[in-house]
Amino acid sequence: MYNIYVFDQKLVNYMANDRINYSVRINEMLSMMPDFISDFIYNFGHTEQLATKFEYTRDIRDFLQYMVNYMPEHSLKMPKDLSIDDVASVEPMEINRYLTVLQGNTASGLKESTIKRRRATLSSMYSFFVSNGKMNKNPVAATRTIRIPQKNLVYLTNDEQRVLLNAVRSGANLSKKAASLHDQYADRDSALFLLLLDTGLRVSEMLSTDVIDYDLEVCSVVVKRKGGDIQSVYYSDECAEYLESYFKTQKVKHAILGNELPAFTTLSGERLGVRAVENLVKKYVVASLPDKAKIISPHKLRSSFAMSFYEASNKDILLLQKKLNHKSITTTNIYAKASDAEVRESRSILQGLR
Repeated sequence: MYNIYVFDQKLVNYMANDRINYSVRINEMLSMMPDFISDFIYNFGHTEQLATKFEYTRDIRDFLQYMVNYMPEHSLKMPKDLSIDDVASVEPMEINRYLTVLQGNTASGLKESTIKRRRATLSSMYSFFVSNGKMNKNPVAATRTIRIPQKNLVYLTNDEQRVLLNAVRSGANLSKKAASLHDQYADRDSALFLLLLDTGLRVSEMLSTDVIDYDLEVCSVVVKRKGGDIQSVYYSDECAEYLESYFKTQKVKHAILGNELPAFTTLSGERLGVRAVENLVKKYVVASLPDKAKIISPHKLRSSFAMSFYEASNKDILLLQKKLNHKSITTTNIYAKASDAEVRESRSILQGLR
């Protein structure tokens, strides 16, 4: 029997190394499913979001496999043999059983967030077919929701950001070896950290930029955001000064007259990778904020920007949503909730002082 709960390790490795060809894998899975599933996959969302389509295709594949493995009326079928009426006839109770089985396998690799996403996938599929008249109801709407406990938001305060940036600029408290090499990286690292803390860009978005994408006069950079949107993102005058200094050095060093150069590179001129930035963050946080070394990552710099911007913008959550390029305001609201929690916790700060 096919086990829908064991990850394909080869596939995981491909994804981890960005080598997967989403289109090929999507078509391979769709070839093993009924044709009407293809109608949903290729008409859902934006066509350029192949990673999302891949996840949806895999989620639906596993659900169809569950149907033939665990629903007696379909036990003699293969997933490809299921009709649209078969899928439409699934009752909410059966969806709940499916989610319960998934939750029973969290120890073998499925996170609660993954299970929640699979439920959302099924809901989107049923809603799609209801909207075009192919089905009468969405059974997922009548199932129990999956609630994930809210984790405490981790970020750097404004004071901690200043301490971190001072270490990046000066090389203070770095190890002896790192300190001896700091002059070679100071301009690049200062520009890089300022840009992250000024804009809240995802590391992958920042690293995909080239020098030509930056307009230092208006302090903006053209970025391809997650999901494929092209946007102009703005940074501070101070960041522009560091970028200008770094880019000038880069052009001289690599004998480039124009701007055809990755914005952030290794000493040899190769585009910097995400792993390298992770190592940089760890190095400077260990030197400047050692008590935060185990919890601060590049993504936490994005959270730090978000919290600082939310407070500085008079808690303008819609503007923050736009700055972070969040598709849903629900995602952005975690920063509002964290800020409100801080206010509640500070209610007794003067207790004992009167």
